[in-house]
Amino acid sequence: MNTKSILLNLSLWFFVILTHAQGMAGNEKTGDENNDVFLRKTGKLFSFTQGGVLAGNSDNVNNAPFAINTSLNYAVNRNISAGVGVGVEFFHETHLPVTANVLYQFGNKRLVPFVMLQAGYQAPLESKQFDGQRYYWDSLSGYYYSPRKLDARGGFMANPSAGVIYYTKSGFGWSFAAGYRYQLLNYAGEDDYKMQIEYNRLLLQIGFIF
Repeated sequence: MNTKSILLNLSLWFFVILTHAQGMAGNEKTGDENNDVFLRKTGKLFSFTQGGVLAGNSDNVNNAPFAINTSLNYAVNRNISAGVGVGVEFFHETHLPVTANVLYQFGNKRLVPFVMLQAGYQAPLESKQFDGQRYYWDSLSGYYYSPRKLDARGGFMANPSAGVIYYTKSGFGWSFAAGYRYQLLNYAGEDDYKMQIEYNRLLLQIGFIF
């Protein structure tokens, strides 16, 4: 799955989410389907936890690493909230993403579409996990390989996503979302050697909010 395919699929997903949100806005109901229990009260804090996979190309070493994150959000108003979060992700080495996010929920029904933007820094939890390659010349055997130990230095990540949340009467909700993940991880080795690995991934997540 290349970057163009990921963006095309996500564009269609975002279109479905926004179309559903517009339909909800034009079809307000009363009673249980329009209850304040499904709203984030202004000024309140709530937790949003999501887990899933970062699907990538089949020739990647880790073509679908697992990722989980949780955030604590502050409700700016009934639809918009912002917060900070942490998580854990497994690529060549384990990383701890530290992020800020903005979440917008459409409407106040039991089934609520949403869009979310996360961005932050990936802090490595393992310092020397990725091996590069360097070449040496030997007059008898010709070129041969020697592994290069690299220090993981972390890097920038950004993650727009869209999905739906299904709320229960208690205010607890289940979520399903799809998004696009971009991140740039940095590595350093001996003799001022530096390397960057760029990821473009399709993110599929399920989660809960309360």
